[in-house]
Amino acid sequence: MTLPRPAWIPRRERAALLAGLLLVACCTAGCTTYSTKMVNLRPELAAGDFESALATVEKETGKKDRMLYFLERGLILHYADRWRESNVAFAKGEDLADELYTKSLSEGALSLFSNDGAISYRARPFELAMVPYYKALNYIYLHDREAAQVEARRASLQLERYVDATLEGVREEDRGDLEIIRNNAFLLLVSGLLYDWDGALNDAFIAYRNSAHAFQQSHALLGTEIPPSLAADLERTGRRLGFAAELDQLRSAAPDVFTSRTDTVDAPRNRADYEEAATWQSGQGEVVLFLESGFVSQKMEVSFDFPVFEGEAYSDSDYWGWEIYGGMGDTQALIAGRTVEYWVSVAAPELEDSDGALGRARVRAVPADSVTAAAHGNVPAPPGRRVESLSRQARVTFDAEKPSIFFKTILRGLTKYLASRGAEKAGGGLAKWATNILGAATESADTRSWLTLPADVHLVRLALPAGTWDLEVLMTGPHGSDLGMQVIEGVEVRSGDWTFLSRRLF
Repeated sequence: MTLPRPAWIPRRERAALLAGLLLVACCTAGCTTYSTKMVNLRPELAAGDFESALATVEKETGKKDRMLYFLERGLILHYADRWRESNVAFAKGEDLADELYTKSLSEGALSLFSNDGAISYRARPFELAMVPYYKALNYIYLHDREAAQVEARRASLQLERYVDATLEGVREEDRGDLEIIRNNAFLLLVSGLLYDWDGALNDAFIAYRNSAHAFQQSHALLGTEIPPSLAADLERTGRRLGFAAELDQLRSAAPDVFTSRTDTVDAPRNRADYEEAATWQSGQGEVVLFLESGFVSQKMEVSFDFPVFEGEAYSDSDYWGWEIYGGMGDTQALIAGRTVEYWVSVAAPELEDSDGALGRARVRAVPADSVTAAAHGNVPAPPGRRVESLSRQARVTFDAEKPSIFFKTILRGLTKYLASRGAEKAGGGLAKWATNILGAATESADTRSWLTLPADVHLVRLALPAGTWDLEVLMTGPHGSDLGMQVIEGVEVRSGDWTFLSRRLF
C-alpha cells in the first residue's frame, strides 16, 4: 500500500485548514474508549437494574457499534425474562453480522487517519456463537421446543463460519490455537442435549460425539472440564442405536472423555457404571442447569511508542509496519545504526484476563411442596463442571489477532506522522502542528467487545423424581472460599422429560 501524500496548501488557506482539522478532531476524538463509556453497564446488570443497563447501551453505543447494541440489548432482555424481545434483538444482530462479514472493508482506509472505532464492529466468533445458545434458551422458556432445536443446529455452524472468516485476517503463523477452538465442545453438547430431549437419538449421538472430539482437543487449552455425563450420554444413545463399533473408536480417539474425573465419587468408573448412570429410573426426569459466572475478559487501552527514522520515505508501509512490530521486543536492535527522527505514540487494545467468580457449584434438590416432600427427601447432586470458558475463548482469539492489530496500529501512527511531515513541507509548521493535533485527538484503541457475556458456564445434571423442587445452589470461589447459596424455586420435574434452566451468578 502506498501512503497518501498531501497536496501543497496555499498560505491563505492554512488558517481555514487548521480550523477544519480542529473541528474534525473535536468531532472524531477517540480519547474515551468503549470500555470506559460502558463502565456502568456491568454493575447495573449485576444489580439486576435492567432498565438502567438498557439505557446505558442506548446512550453509549455509536453508529459503528450497532452490532454490540443488539448483542448487549439481547442479553440484558434475556436476563430480564423478556424473551421475545431478546430474540428480536439477537436476530437483528445476526442479520447485521452477515452483512458486516460479507461487505467490503472500505472503512479500513478511514481508520488509518483516525482509529479503529471508525470501523463497524464485527463480533468475534465466540461471541456470535453464543447468540443461538441464548436464543435456544429463550425459546425453551417460551415453550417452543422446535425453534430451540433449530438454534441448536445453528450454534456450531455459526462458530465454524465466523472463525473461518476471522482466520482470513490473521497471519498463518498466528492461527494455531484459534483453529483448535473452531469446534465448540460446549455448544455441541448443548445441541446433543436438545436433540436428546426431542428423542432424535441419531442427531444427539452425532452432536455428543463431536462434542467429545472437541473436548479432547480443546479442554487443556481452555481450562474446561469434561462432564462425566457426556460419556454416559454417549453410552446410552450409542447403545440404543447399536453403535458399538463407533463407541469403541471414540474411546480411543477421545480417551479423556471416558476417563476424566474418575477420581471423584460422582464419576462412573467403568462401562457398566456408565450404562447405569445413563439410565433413568421409572418416574424420574432430568434437570439440566447452566450456571453462568462472572464477566468475560474485556479489552483496555495501552499506549506505546515507536521510532520514525530520518531519511526513510516509508513507501513500503507494510514492510515497515511488520519491521517495527517485530522490533518492539528489542528496541535497541531496531534503532541500531539509524537516526531517530521522532517517537510516535499510539494506543492499542490489550485484553484484561478475567476468571469466573465461581470455582465450584453443588446443587441440593429440596422438595418444594408437601406432596413431593412426602414421597422423597432431599437429593444431593454431583458438583457442576466448567464446560465453557468464554474468557479463555476471548484470550485465544485476541492472541491470534494481536499481531495484526498492533501492525495496523503502527501503520496508523506512521500514516498520521508522515501526513504531518508532508504538511510541514507543503504548508509550514502551522499545518504540521494542526495535523499533529488531529492525529493525537483521534488516537484511541478499539476496546469494543460484548461486555455482558459471562466468563464461564458450569453444567449441573440432576435425575430427580417427578414433582416440584427447590434447587439450592451451594457456591465456592476459585480458591475454595464460601460464596453462599442461591435458591432456584419451584422447578417442575416431569417423569421421562427434561427441564432446562440457566442462571447468571455475579
